[in-house]
Amino acid sequence: MKRSILAMGALLGLSLLPAGAADDRVLQNLHGSVSWLTNDNAAPHQVAPSAAVVLSDDDVAETGANSMGQIALADSSRILIGSNSVLKLDSFSQEQVAKAHFVLFLGKMRFVVEHPAGAKANYTFTTPTGEIAVRGTQGDVSVDPLDGVRVNVYGLSDPALPVEIAMIDGSHYSVQGGQKIWMRWIDGKLIAKVTALTKAELDRFSEFGMPAHIDGGVPAP
Repeated sequence: MKRSILAMGALLGLSLLPAGAADDRVLQNLHGSVSWLTNDNAAPHQVAPSAAVVLSDDDVAETGANSMGQIALADSSRILIGSNSVLKLDSFSQEQVAKAHFVLFLGKMRFVVEHPAGAKANYTFTTPTGEIAVRGTQGDVSVDPLDGVRVNVYGLSDPALPVEIAMIDGSHYSVQGGQKIWMRWIDGKLIAKVTALTKAELDRFSEFGMPAHIDGGVPAP
């Protein structure tokens, strides 16, 4: 019944958020074509522009060309979903530590993991090359079958808590604010390299706008 009500609201262009939605996960259509899939194998549900729906565990958000969606979490964190992207919300829970697990199958996303003073967060983003563990920062991720996986890290809320990358080949990398990592397959081997953030890497995610803060400042052109 909840799904039927939310789907009807999306079709009517309404933002129908039931009581208690502030403690939930809300998918918003910022512009363009945004839809979500449930685990019942039904057809995608369209979210009208400026409308919002509440997601459940295992729901998948999809965007079309020239589109953008946003998932707002109860701990004040936000996930922006770029054009032509597919992102699954595996799970979210909020107790003493806000825990979330997403899977980015394709496209681009920006994570803004933040939380009230004194709270903690533990976010994991799974990609084809490995898992990205985030404790409190802003960054971008892209997944492309030909280009591989790219991760930009902007500003850390705590310098002692960098973004941690656990690749599927068993290797691990730490990425600080103002750095990037590029992971891709070359001749059957998974290659990764952490380097300083560049203007070119910022430009890859220009649809999200400039980050609120970049440790070390904006890189020169």
